[in-house]
Amino acid sequence: MLGSLPVLGVDRIVRRTLTSAAMAALGVAALAIGLGHPLIAPGLLVGLGLAIANHRVFQASALRFIDPEGSVRRKPFAGSVLLRLAACTGVAVVALVFVQPLGWGIIAGLAIFQAAMLVNAIVALIGYQREGEAGGAA
Repeated sequence: MLGSLPVLGVDRIVRRTLTSAAMAALGVAALAIGLGHPLIAPGLLVGLGLAIANHRVFQASALRFIDPEGSVRRKPFAGSVLLRLAACTGVAVVALVFVQPLGWGIIAGLAIFQAAMLVNAIVALIGYQREGEAGGAA
C-alpha cells in the first residue's frame, strides 16, 4: 500500500523537510552563538547544504539506476551511495581536524536534515496509511 504513495506526497515531504530543517538549524545556530560558539552556525549551513545536495543526487541516482521493469541495479547504485556518503563524511572530518566547531556544525547540519526527513516521512506515511484505511472502511 505504501508503494503507491503519490509523487506529490514525496514532494510535500521534501518541502516540509527543507522548511523544518532550516528552522531547526536557525534555532541551533542562535543557541550556539549565544553560548559563545559562533563557528557552529556556518557549519550548520554547510551541513544542510551537503545534505540537500546529497538528497538531490540521491533522487537523480534512483531514477538513473532503476530499469524499465522497476528493479534497482544494485551495484552501480551502491557505488553511488558510497561515493556520496564518503564525500559528506570527508568534508565533516576535514573540518573537524582543522576547525573543530565548524566540523561539529557540519555534522549537526547533516543530522538535523536527516532527522527532519525521517520525522516528515513517518508523519506522511502514517497519514497516507490512515487515509487508505478510512477509504477501505467506507
